[in-house]
Amino acid sequence: MKLPSVTISVVSHEHGDEIPNLLRDLAAFAPSSILEVIVTLNVPEEMLTKWINVRQWPFIITIINNPIPMGYGANHNQAFKFCKTPYFCIVNPDVRLTGDLFPFMISRIEEPMAGCAYPMQSNRDSEPVDLSREVPTLVSLLRRYLVPGSRTKPHERHWINGAFMLIPAPVFERLAGFDQRYFMYCEDVDICLRLQLLGYRLLPVVSVKVEHEAQHASRRRLRHLVWHVKSLWSLWHSAPYREFCRKHLRKA
Repeated sequence: MKLPSVTISVVSHEHGDEIPNLLRDLAAFAPSSILEVIVTLNVPEEMLTKWINVRQWPFIITIINNPIPMGYGANHNQAFKFCKTPYFCIVNPDVRLTGDLFPFMISRIEEPMAGCAYPMQSNRDSEPVDLSREVPTLVSLLRRYLVPGSRTKPHERHWINGAFMLIPAPVFERLAGFDQRYFMYCEDVDICLRLQLLGYRLLPVVSVKVEHEAQHASRRRLRHLVWHVKSLWSLWHSAPYREFCRKHLRKA
C-alpha cells in the first residue's frame, strides 16, 4: 500500500465559509494521497477552529494561529516547516475538487526536472483551461487587457497562478520557498521564474481540473489594487525577473 505523499498548505484570512468545503473535498476525494493539511489562520477564526476540531479526518490537520497577519508567501513558507512528505501542495481556500487528482499530478511531477505541476482550472460552469501565462511585461499586460481575443491566443507558459501548485519538497526547499518581500501578489510569478532559471519545468496536468472561484480583488478594492501595483513594480525591478527576461524573451 502506498503511503500518503502530499502535504497541503491552505491559508484562511476570514475564509471560514470556504475552508470547510475544501477540507470536505480533500477528505472525500484524496484521503489516501494526503498525509497532512496545514491550515493557517491569518486572523483569529474561532468558529472555523471549532468546526475543524470537532470532526474526524482521514489525515492530520495542523492549525497555525498567526499572532499578526502575514503575506501569502510568508504563510506558505511557515507551513512548509511542517512538511514531512515528498510533495508540498499550495491550495487556495476557494478551490473545489471534483475527484482525486493527486495520482495524475504526482505521476507528472516525477518527470525529470519537474518543478511544479498544476491542474486545469474552471470557474464554476466554465470549461477547464490552462491558466498559465507569459511573463508579465508592460507590453504583455497591455495586450492582455486591451487587445480583444488576446487571452485565448497561444502564449508562452512562463508562470501559473498560486491557486493550486504541487511542488517537490526538495525543490521548494532549494528555492527557500516564496520570496516574502511580496505581500500578496506576484509571489507565484516570482517562484515560477526562479524555478525555470534553475532548469526546472512547469508542467500542466491536462487530465485533471479544479474549480477556482477567483476573487480578482485587485479589480474591485483599491487597497488590493495598490498592493498589486507595488508587487508588480517590485517584480519588474527584481534580479530573477531581469535574468528571466534576458534569457527567455526575444530581443526587440
